[in-house]
Amino acid sequence: MTPRALPIVNAIGCLALTGLVVAQWHKERTLNGVLAGLRTELAAANDLTARESQRRATLEHDIAVLKEAIETTQQAAESSARTLAEKDQLATRLQTDLAAARTQFTAWETALKARDERIRTLDKELAATRKRLDEAIAKLKGETR
Repeated sequence: MTPRALPIVNAIGCLALTGLVVAQWHKERTLNGVLAGLRTELAAANDLTARESQRRATLEHDIAVLKEAIETTQQAAESSARTLAEKDQLATRLQTDLAAARTQFTAWETALKARDERIRTLDKELAATRKRLDEAIAKLKGETR
């Protein structure tokens, strides 16, 4: 190579290196843009993850509250069922007692009617006996005079 060709080769080499540097710079700038976009997406994904995590925690709390409410409702229903069964038994027992009391009342009413009839009969017999006694006394008084 000639000494004059060396500066031209050097200039071409510098131009090639400048083109290579510009290409690398452009590639790095593009990658930085992509990296910035990915960082933005990562931040958005992290934010979304945090919100979804908070929503999940809220939903789990709501589920726990609902389970507790269901359990309380089931216990109340079981308690109501027991109370209803007890009241049903009480109603049945009271109906049985009422039927027995009605039967007893009917028996007493019959006995009272029979007693009243017997008293009337005895009253009539007593009146008849008193009348005979009065007649006998009057007859005795009439004979003694």
